[in-house]
Amino acid sequence: MNRRQFVSRVSLGAAAACTSIARPAFAAPAAGQVALRFVGMMGFIERQDHSVLVATPGQHHHMTHVPFLMARAGSSIAKALNFTPVTGVIPEAFDNALIGTRPEDFVFRSLSNTSLDVVSGTRAAVTNEATQLAQMDRIAPGKRVRGNVEKWASATVSLRGGRLENSGAHPDAGRVWSFDGYSQKLTDAVNYKSEASAATSVRLTSVRDAVTHVIPAGQQEDLWIFSAAAMDARGGSPTRIEHSDLVFDYLVDATPIVAECDKATGRTVPETALPFVNPSSASAGLIASETRFPPDTWLCWMAMFGLGTKS
Repeated sequence: MNRRQFVSRVSLGAAAACTSIARPAFAAPAAGQVALRFVGMMGFIERQDHSVLVATPGQHHHMTHVPFLMARAGSSIAKALNFTPVTGVIPEAFDNALIGTRPEDFVFRSLSNTSLDVVSGTRAAVTNEATQLAQMDRIAPGKRVRGNVEKWASATVSLRGGRLENSGAHPDAGRVWSFDGYSQKLTDAVNYKSEASAATSVRLTSVRDAVTHVIPAGQQEDLWIFSAAAMDARGGSPTRIEHSDLVFDYLVDATPIVAECDKATGRTVPETALPFVNPSSASAGLIASETRFPPDTWLCWMAMFGLGTKS
């Protein structure tokens, strides 16, 4: 079916208001808060009630991004959602803020073909202070969000309540990147913090499973959401993000524009396994296969789709 037949009834409008200054790393949440850290290529779509849908890209021509979750071993969320260890995964290869951590202190779960719903407090709106998300209404003005984003995405995360803020998992995050005539600072990581004095519900849903874990007010939890480029999406110069057209696949009739930054230096990372490349069961989080990739320099940028009311 032609992509035009899946056009959303809602056009890209003004991006969400952003007022906060970037924070460079994944700082531990304040006591009693739940912290989610999004790392890699994905789109943040503002709904009309100002809640946020986060969608990760899947297979697109020769480019694949693998979505997976990571938590601290022994944490309540890891136990409730059945996270498992994965041999050979080096967390600092995916996030500069994790340099110096021990791989055995983290456990994993596939997010492919799975949705995660996070509700903190009683209000729907997410306070958006993430100023470095790529502003798609300026990069591709007048284009519309795909109407079948949730079916097209490899995984989705719904956020209600809480706050988004700038961060960075790669040294080139926070630099000015250009999309032809439009330039802005880009990030490859965004932090989400729960409402400080409210319980937070995390529900994971797949074809086979539906698990809900409620984190009481006052309890601290950390969860990472990765969308990592597989080997077939790697290579090239760190000054050009060649797989930028993955994000443009959210749009209809939008010509992809490669993001460029002549000051980008890239980042050398340790060789690591990439978990859940072809999982036999996303719900069980089993390891059907994995791939290893050598030192890499890439940055995967994130996009913001601010929704207006025009149909």
